[in-house]
Amino acid sequence: MKHISASITHSAETSSNVDERRSFSRKEIAKEQRHAAYQRAKAQRATDPRYLAMKEAVKVQRRAVYQKVKERRKAVAADEKAKRNAERSAQSVHKRREADEQLMTLVTRLLKGSTAEND
Repeated sequence: MKHISASITHSAETSSNVDERRSFSRKEIAKEQRHAAYQRAKAQRATDPRYLAMKEAVKVQRRAVYQKVKERRKAVAADEKAKRNAERSAQSVHKRREADEQLMTLVTRLLKGSTAEND
């Protein structure tokens, strides 16, 4: 029994030593260096006042462009709506006039002494 427990502890020790003593390949070292450089640049950008000012200016500019586009869209939509309303009202006026004319012809025919029956 002692022999089994000793081999288990020995294998655990060797695996941890292998991890510590493991040599990194050039590819892995380059990857770690790129990652570290990226993290340093990211930290620098987070505190750089020029970069933050540029970022804010771009944000303001983007919002201004969006507002202009939004206003144009609203203006076009309002123009189209006004045209539709004008056409609709013109059609309703035309229909009303026709209905009034038909009603007037019926009323004049039904009135006593009307000359419209002879027409």
